[in-house]
Amino acid sequence: MPFHSASAGSLAAFVAIVVAVVVAFLWAVHRSYRTGKAVALAAAALAVWLGGLSAFIASGRMAALPFSGLPFFFAPILLIGLGAGLSPFGARVAAGVPLAALVGFQTFRLPLELVLHSWAAQGVVPETMTWTGQNWDIISGTLALAAAPFASRFPAIVRITNIVGFALLVNVMRVALLSSPVPFGWGAEPPLLLALHLPYAFIGPVCVGGALFGHVVLTRALWRR
Repeated sequence: MPFHSASAGSLAAFVAIVVAVVVAFLWAVHRSYRTGKAVALAAAALAVWLGGLSAFIASGRMAALPFSGLPFFFAPILLIGLGAGLSPFGARVAAGVPLAALVGFQTFRLPLELVLHSWAAQGVVPETMTWTGQNWDIISGTLALAAAPFASRFPAIVRITNIVGFALLVNVMRVALLSSPVPFGWGAEPPLLLALHLPYAFIGPVCVGGALFGHVVLTRALWRR
């Protein structure tokens, strides 16, 4: 299927968001473990995962799989995001990172939605992936930005932000799947093909996976209180 590339400016903004999410994750590891070895191990694990995924996509094998490889793209994101968040590692991050930082981390979803809106106008993604369609994740980023300064004094605000953000994340995954070229999809035009092209595919493991991990860890931090 033909894929329309994004403008250089919007693509640079997207790459900057991906880098910021990775840096925030590594900072959380450092804050939780206080050792360079832990950060190095986390960085190595990320490199293996993202590198392996990139090689698989670049080889064209992903697109050759059933359903354009989407089940093989989304399944590891869900398993790793949930697994890491529920593991002892996730508990360590929940205990070591301030509540304000955990909720503020989700702010990256605000500029990401602005990028997706720009991509829809350029014909890179279908309109269903923006707030003018069925993706309202910009609310998550806005709420996180507003709630972070008050996190330590008003944890109830954080709970509401976390619940709304998680619900909207589930909706994003629903919209992304149905906007893709799958038999049970909406037949969106253009179809959502980000998972089959680099560096666009990083929106899955880094942004969606990072948001999922962040919500699980934030939930555990709130339970600790």
